[in-house]
Amino acid sequence: MTPKPIVPPEQLSEETRELFDLLNHEADLAVIRIATSFLDACLKSILENHFLEGNTSERMLGHSGILGALSARSDLCYVLGLISKGWYNDLRKFAEIRNTVAHHHLQLSFDDEDIAKQCNELSTIELIGMGPEQMTPRTRFTLCVAMLANWLLITALQIKQKLKVTSPRDPRLIRYTTSPPPE
Repeated sequence: MTPKPIVPPEQLSEETRELFDLLNHEADLAVIRIATSFLDACLKSILENHFLEGNTSERMLGHSGILGALSARSDLCYVLGLISKGWYNDLRKFAEIRNTVAHHHLQLSFDDEDIAKQCNELSTIELIGMGPEQMTPRTRFTLCVAMLANWLLITALQIKQKLKVTSPRDPRLIRYTTSPPPE
């Protein structure tokens, strides 16, 4: 199977309008699967821009690679300090919601008690002062996806814009800076 290319953050950013349309108009199952896939692509883009370029990075980030899953990408982004604890917790919750619907023998919706409970545990939306009692589980889910996707894309773009500077001791090692090294 041919590996899927890593989508650059600029392209993901352009595709957010389509994502938002899907979040507003598709069936619950499609919304959950598409939203988590989009967030996964954002994490993959963050890591791709943070990693050294090459086959090893591509292999690790590939679908069957060690960092091919949403949870693994979330874990690594968090321990590297690329995402906050709050974002990390919500990304883990999104993966849990997706897995709940993916491994159920019948189609679930946001009206399902377990899915609604998981959506109410998403915390990103609380940054604008809205609790679970103020919206439906689907609305809470989609608003959290929209906010988190935008923040992840901004993070990916910030990482991409930082200058990669090789170490004077070992040119294979790279560090990031916002200004060129002294001459």
